Amino acid sequence: MLVTLPSGKYLISLSCAPEQGSDADPEYLSSQQIDCARNDVQRFLSFSERSSGQLREKVISLGYPGPVADTTVTWAIEYGFVDDRRFCELFISSRTMGRVRLKMELSRRRVPEAVIDQVLETVSETGSREDLVKQVSAKYGSIADHETARRRASGWLSRRGFSSETVHHVLKEAL
Repeated sequence: MLVTLPSGKYLISLSCAPEQGSDADPEYLSSQQIDCARNDVQRFLSFSERSSGQLREKVISLGYPGPVADTTVTWAIEYGFVDDRRFCELFISSRTMGRVRLKMELSRRRVPEAVIDQVLETVSETGSREDLVKQVSAKYGSIADHETARRRASGWLSRRGFSSETVHHVLKEAL
């Protein structure tokens, strides 16, 4: 429910709303608004891991003002509901992508640049080459025309952000 007072607008739950025509304390409404935002955040985070930037966008999209969103995101970080590093590591482990594509995708998900760089330092494309060789062999190894298989596999790897060195190495071993 949106409560409008001379001191500002407050988005609070209906059960906490003051009665019609009564005086409402702006501090009380502000604390209720933060409580409501925290409840919404917990519900949102129960579905999947999110970055702090995604969380802030969600809180603002629900109609809360910027300062409430910032306070709520800070609270979620302090209590471990949101961890950008954990989000990055889970995201990276669940995808087949090169460093360039990972950086782009994580930026799209509003992860801070410093965290992305820190996590990508630990990622090595050479460690995943064996897995890539298996994937390319399974996906493109049955194509009779080797040139077509190489072209398709090269495009597939390039679109996923792997370096030209990695693409060359994988194609050499897989096809």
